[in-house]
Amino acid sequence: MPDVGPATMTFSASHSRRLEEASSVLKSHKGQVRIISHYDPDGISSAAIACQMVKRLGLGFQATLSKNLDDAKLEEIRANTPENHLIIFSDMGSSIISQLEEFPHKIIVVDHHQPEKEGEKIIHLNPHLFGIDGARETSASSFMMSLAITVDEANWNLVGLGLAGAVGDRQDLGGFKGYNEDLVQTAVSRELLKLEITPNLKGQTIYDSFIENPEPYFAGITGRKRETSRFLKWLGLGKETKLADLDAEKKKFLTSICVLRLLRQGATPEAVGELITTRFWLYDWGLYADELSALFNSCSRQGEHSLGLAMALGDVAAREKAIEHSRLHKEFIIQNLRELEAAPPKPMKNIQYFKTSETNYAGVLAGLGTLYFFDNSKATFGMAEKEGEIHVSARAPRTLVKAGLNLGMACKLATEKIGGMGGGHDIAAGATFPIDGEKKFLKDLDRIVGEQLSSNN
Repeated sequence: MPDVGPATMTFSASHSRRLEEASSVLKSHKGQVRIISHYDPDGISSAAIACQMVKRLGLGFQATLSKNLDDAKLEEIRANTPENHLIIFSDMGSSIISQLEEFPHKIIVVDHHQPEKEGEKIIHLNPHLFGIDGARETSASSFMMSLAITVDEANWNLVGLGLAGAVGDRQDLGGFKGYNEDLVQTAVSRELLKLEITPNLKGQTIYDSFIENPEPYFAGITGRKRETSRFLKWLGLGKETKLADLDAEKKKFLTSICVLRLLRQGATPEAVGELITTRFWLYDWGLYADELSALFNSCSRQGEHSLGLAMALGDVAAREKAIEHSRLHKEFIIQNLRELEAAPPKPMKNIQYFKTSETNYAGVLAGLGTLYFFDNSKATFGMAEKEGEIHVSARAPRTLVKAGLNLGMACKLATEKIGGMGGGHDIAAGATFPIDGEKKFLKDLDRIVGEQLSSNN
């Protein structure tokens, strides 16, 4: 029989042409490469893939992680990057194509957010341009893999980073679909990862899962030692019981009780469905993809962006520090979710909002609250003040998105008249604006969201 060779992915004709164009530019480039990426797990993962890709081509690189690309940041990049350097933007850039086309540099953008336009002077790799849903079917890091494997098939061993980023963007909820699913199946056939279907309890013991992990979040139990002990005793389980100790029938009983609790507290169907989840074991990392993503997320949320990237690039010491950051990160989230249980987001007609002291955690809290116990008839906006500005992270259940909600557009429109900026996906978005614009922002936002939902109905 003929040697078929390792499995690979196939792309549309237009996607393939753009990949070959980007690959040609990278392989013929002689200077340095500057990599600019978002600072969240998807941004860290996509930056790491880009760094490894150019490093393996023998090119030097400088990587920068950033929260956004405002005018000041763009001017700094343009002024401090020699014109003979190639610039790669990952997990950001698609919304400002017009501005990037004014740069004198060669530019490649690999992003999955809604694009402003395709552009003419830059190489723009965005799934939306090729008929792929960037909100649900691919993240920046998993899409960066299409470029990496086009440059060199040896880059398939970076796929763990691609999946960690996609998990960080919650694209695994309900199971990977489309492009991401193809990426997973190809990686499995190449023996780079293993799929495991298991209850979504991640501690060393079942007790640890309820005490130390904010997800799944059980109102009245998570993070509470006394309540967890009582719950386990009622289930007939001890503090030292591990998930592996249970037979199939006991696992089924535990899962059923957990489902009932989530339904009672108003969790979304996606959250309930994730109690039995598919996890992706990454052989090269010795971790599950969600564990790797969580380590990146803990670094990101605690302001240690470079630590996360160092770990992604294989720094063992950075990995040890990231594990400690992860512990503190989970404790902070659980503490704040418990506070939001006691004092829920403030309701308006069409939206609800809360304030937190940490700008880096507004999105995490909004996302988990939306999944597990917030009022899911309204979109949620987490707000935090920093240096005279309000930073907003918006999240919504998929039921509202299906009803016509587009958070990215709502944030963009609500900031236009108050000197701010906003955007993102229909289901998750963000905004930043001067502090004195808060009342107008909320008023306009409430109106815009109402109009989106009523116009669709």
